Amino acid sequence: MKYIYFLLIVLISFNLKAQSKKVKIIDSISFEPVPFATIFFSNNNGIISDENGFFELVPEQFSKKDSLFISSMGFKPKKFSLDIFNDSIIRLSPKTISLKNVIVTNNQLSSVEIIDSVKLYIDRNYNFGITENKLFFRQEFNQDLEKFKLNKFKSTIKDLSAEAMDSMTDNLPQKSKNEIESLSYYYVNSDIDVPKIKLIKSRRTNDDNESDLSKSLGDKLEKSLRENLKSNSYFKIRSGWLPFSLDLSFNGLWEIDSTDQEQLKKLKEKEIKRKENFSDVQKGRIQSVYLKSFFNPSSELNFVLKSKNYTFSNPELNYLGNELVYVIECYPKRGDKFKGTIYVNSYDYAVVRIEYENIKPLSKFKLLGISLFSNLEKGRMVFSKFENEKYSLSYFQSSRGNKVSIKRPFKIIEKNKFVEGRKKQNQILAKLDFISSSVYNTELQVFKVNGIDKKEFEDINEENQVLPIYLREFKKNFWEEFDE
Repeated sequence: MKYIYFLLIVLISFNLKAQSKKVKIIDSISFEPVPFATIFFSNNNGIISDENGFFELVPEQFSKKDSLFISSMGFKPKKFSLDIFNDSIIRLSPKTISLKNVIVTNNQLSSVEIIDSVKLYIDRNYNFGITENKLFFRQEFNQDLEKFKLNKFKSTIKDLSAEAMDSMTDNLPQKSKNEIESLSYYYVNSDIDVPKIKLIKSRRTNDDNESDLSKSLGDKLEKSLRENLKSNSYFKIRSGWLPFSLDLSFNGLWEIDSTDQEQLKKLKEKEIKRKENFSDVQKGRIQSVYLKSFFNPSSELNFVLKSKNYTFSNPELNYLGNELVYVIECYPKRGDKFKGTIYVNSYDYAVVRIEYENIKPLSKFKLLGISLFSNLEKGRMVFSKFENEKYSLSYFQSSRGNKVSIKRPFKIIEKNKFVEGRKKQNQILAKLDFISSSVYNTELQVFKVNGIDKKEFEDINEENQVLPIYLREFKKNFWEEFDE
């Protein structure tokens, strides 16, 4: 009996030892113990290895269906299934730690010194000669109609009742979008203020032919007004005590005598001329981009030329593509509207990139119920080397946001050369309550920059007959069809 009792004690002791397991965690390369590693199970229980890397697996802490996870700072984590785990040593592999690039230079310059060097080498670095720039230009206009109400509407025209106008305005598109794209040769001469342009091809798109707000309302209103015009009559619009002599037209209607063929001919000629001058509009838009260049004295991106107006961050060295650049943040001290980030080539001190964003409203206008609020402008400019190893503008992108509000009474009065007295005239009266927000997105990409001489510039004839081709849907190969 004594032997049986002793044998039971031995068996119990052996069974306990068989179920409890001591495991050591070591470095797989140095074979040194990994102290204080985290060991946890899929049932969320966990323990920590001791200073010698040991831990003990106790049966009460897990089941064979659990998984074992081991992790330690500086090592790759490991996972085991406990139903097949029978190791006494676990090897953890050291983890590669990624560090930021450390750039060593003996040229420890302050931001002010870097900016001063940019100023010093502007003439050497940038192309101020006469150039021919082949470029793509795109401008997208997005409008959100937030409010359009005609209150206190009265009309002597039968077809233009308050109910009819409510129906028109209720069905106006809430969003509109259109865009103009063009490919052109743009000529810059720093000695004169007027550039030249030769349009190659242009495209106009919008998401829906009826989405343009003024066109949608104007077409409907014009149809009703024309159907109710008397012979020798025309319409004039007034707002409060302010008469509008400008062409406020919904499609050129106002101030035009519907029976005067000579006036109608002039209107047609004016419309044709407007289309022919499309190139001038595009030229002006492209010019406004070039005038933003930081080395233009009138540019609001004057982080370099008016550096005293700004506070600069400490310069950081980094790579922009293959170029080692100084990255400097610019914050205005006074009334300047933009903050920016400039990237300066560490070799030649040329600004190769500028990112900017307004921190103050760009403009505010409010008078007699009409307000315009420009609240957003942000973008970037990139300068690259082209001909003669000189830098020129290679890319520009910006977004500009505006909000327009009109809350004014207006009156549309029918005028007639042969009828006297207001009682015999048709009139429309209402109070307009209108709010609209819009965003202009602009993009310019320069493909080639070639230097030309003064005579070549003078001989350029801007006979632009190109008009934007309207494409309701995007045509992928539109630009591919161009053959130089």
